[in-house]
Amino acid sequence: MSSEHKCIFCGSDTTDDVCAWCGFSQQPKAQFPGTLEYGSNIGAYVVGDVVDMDGESTSYQAFDTTTQTKVIVKEFLPVSMVGPRKGNTVAVQQGKEVLFKNLMMDFTDLYSSLSKIESKNLQKILGLFSANGTVYVVMEHIKGDNLRQNMIKRGKPYTFKEARWLLQDLFRLLSLLEKNNIAHGGISDETVIITPDNNIVLTGFAIRDLRVKNEHIMYKLYDGFSAPEQYNLNRFSGFYTDIYSVAALLYHMVTGRRFSSESLQLRDMTKYMPKYAVETLKYATKPNPQDRIDNIEDFVLMLDNKASIIKSKPETKRNSKTETNTDLNKKLYFVIVALAVVLIIVGLLAFTSGGQDAPPSSSMQEESIEPIVTELKVPDFSGKTYREIMENEEYTKYLFFNVSEEFDSRPIGQVIRQQPQPNTVVNQGAIIYLTVSKGEEKVKVQIPYGLVGRPLAEVQTLLDAMDISYTTKDVPQTKQYSYGTVTGTDIPEGVMIDPKETYIIIYVADNTPVVEITD
Repeated sequence: MSSEHKCIFCGSDTTDDVCAWCGFSQQPKAQFPGTLEYGSNIGAYVVGDVVDMDGESTSYQAFDTTTQTKVIVKEFLPVSMVGPRKGNTVAVQQGKEVLFKNLMMDFTDLYSSLSKIESKNLQKILGLFSANGTVYVVMEHIKGDNLRQNMIKRGKPYTFKEARWLLQDLFRLLSLLEKNNIAHGGISDETVIITPDNNIVLTGFAIRDLRVKNEHIMYKLYDGFSAPEQYNLNRFSGFYTDIYSVAALLYHMVTGRRFSSESLQLRDMTKYMPKYAVETLKYATKPNPQDRIDNIEDFVLMLDNKASIIKSKPETKRNSKTETNTDLNKKLYFVIVALAVVLIIVGLLAFTSGGQDAPPSSSMQEESIEPIVTELKVPDFSGKTYREIMENEEYTKYLFFNVSEEFDSRPIGQVIRQQPQPNTVVNQGAIIYLTVSKGEEKVKVQIPYGLVGRPLAEVQTLLDAMDISYTTKDVPQTKQYSYGTVTGTDIPEGVMIDPKETYIIIYVADNTPVVEITD
């Protein structure tokens, strides 16, 4: 900036676009319709950029003028129930006032309950207040990456021991939440934050209606982490849903894959985690919630091989009691003894069946064993599509893929970049992070206001700068519009258009004389 001015957030003198004291930019990254204006005041807080939007609320990065610190301000703003703002005030659509108030009460109750829980693994609730016809929650600003970003930076999955150690604080937090009758419903790689000191923080709490398919608001679920019952109308209601998500999260951390109903049926799962841990995840992710582990204490006991499920009948729901390690050791002892007896009998039969000259039976013939691949070079995936890669067994046999999308001029699905780079030596089972094209972004721009009455040359210069295509059409000159001025456009001013697909017609007053005919 050319001259010194006051920062709109902290009030410090600054000559830069980014304040050196508070770190806030003086200009927004983007302004979303229906949200609070950049730099507006809500009580003691100055609102900055939008950091998250969903069907329930909008979260802003903000500055607390009292404590002089960054915070997150979450505004209850269900987009399916509100209309254009009246200043900063939220306008509720006609006929939805009662539902809006009921959901706002649920929102208030949830964060009021969370504010009473003390845990370093919970995003702290700093304030809760009403303003502008809605409710605001003030939360701490957490430094760190969500689990998705964290794993991309790592470039490889966690080992089972690493993941178990990292998640132990999350397990304690979930136990505390269960005791306070609070279910999360959205545990995923987006809502779990890893701080620079390797502390794990759970964020993304929301009212129940956001975490289940419903007819009231635009719900938000997480593929690969949300439980099956959340995709059925009004089914999510218990802690077993969070158990499913935690199990899916653990699976994702140690394999790099997104969890699905077939994931735990793979024969190679034991290379990622012990067999008892695999069995634990199977119980925790059963499709029917009634067959699932329903509390975090049992889940942790099974995950650490300190307990197993007792079933009185094969098809009845398990009870909550657990077996001790002593019982497991007894069973293991009998299994080993029985296996030894079987091996001795098989050996004797083989010895007495004809010795070395006897032809080997078909059941005892050696099977061809493929060589074990431990290290390999990463192929070059540039120019290939994601579909081509996944259909090639030479790629999918030894490597796993994590895919993200971004706008690009390349065809949809084609690889833009990869990590690790081609020819990098990696271990079998490594994760390859691919960024693929989702086509060119259709950026919409707004037709400017105030075109009518301006000289054609000025309007053309303005539209050229915005890359808006246009054509002109002469209309008879009138007393209102002089020669060469714009009288209007075929698309109203203020409308959002795609400049690559739309052109507008500019009507221009020509020098045709106006003839007045008297009665």
